[in-house]
Amino acid sequence: MKITIEALSHTYPGQPPRAALENVSFLVPSGQFCAVLGPSGCGKSTLLRLAAGLLRPTAGRVRLDEAAPEQAAAERRIAWLAQSPALLPWLTVRGNVMLGQRFARTGARGGLQPEEALARVGLADAGSTYPFQLSGGMQQRLALARLLCQGAEVWLMDEPFAALDALTRERLAAELLGLWQPLQPSVLWVTHQIHETLRLADRAVVLGTRPGQVVLDVPIDLPRPRRESAPQFQVLVEELRGALGLIPARGAA
Repeated sequence: MKITIEALSHTYPGQPPRAALENVSFLVPSGQFCAVLGPSGCGKSTLLRLAAGLLRPTAGRVRLDEAAPEQAAAERRIAWLAQSPALLPWLTVRGNVMLGQRFARTGARGGLQPEEALARVGLADAGSTYPFQLSGGMQQRLALARLLCQGAEVWLMDEPFAALDALTRERLAAELLGLWQPLQPSVLWVTHQIHETLRLADRAVVLGTRPGQVVLDVPIDLPRPRRESAPQFQVLVEELRGALGLIPARGAA
């Protein structure tokens, strides 16, 4: 499912109004894993909410193929994964995953059965337990299993591993890549992690400080699995660091 973002701007009302995004345009081809980076407050999460149809833009538009986000959401073609796993504590692990099927689009292709989804994320033996009995990493695995049952064509992912320790985060990111590759949904992945972006994504879109505007849009044409020691990986690290303002200008003190 192609994601088209055209001259997108959004301002939150208030005294004074707060501009979050300004004239953002880019196209995510069907099946591409696109990372959106930027500093805190640059409008990354606002962009995802607009793509999900949770907000209406002040100007411009988002289209998922030719559908408005609200229509695509109503047709259950969008799945969301956020920092909080948003699990229902009174349901077992299996019951939480089965919610993914309940909210799947009728006739959706690619959605997994609950037991298969749990096996894919390493929770095959945890179906009868409850969320409070799981670690933070296991809870995010559960949220990911629920997403896999939906068979959605678009995955909107708002720093889903941000609250986890570095080792767990790296492991889950690698596992996510293995789950995404055979299914090939279109992904918008919001992050502020450069190395995570270069390990996972086909492309990086960098937003500048608020109001967010595209300051860099670069393909990541590296073979997978990717080695951080590879020279081209390091070249892209420096390019992204420069776009994010993490490298001082020449001659700066």
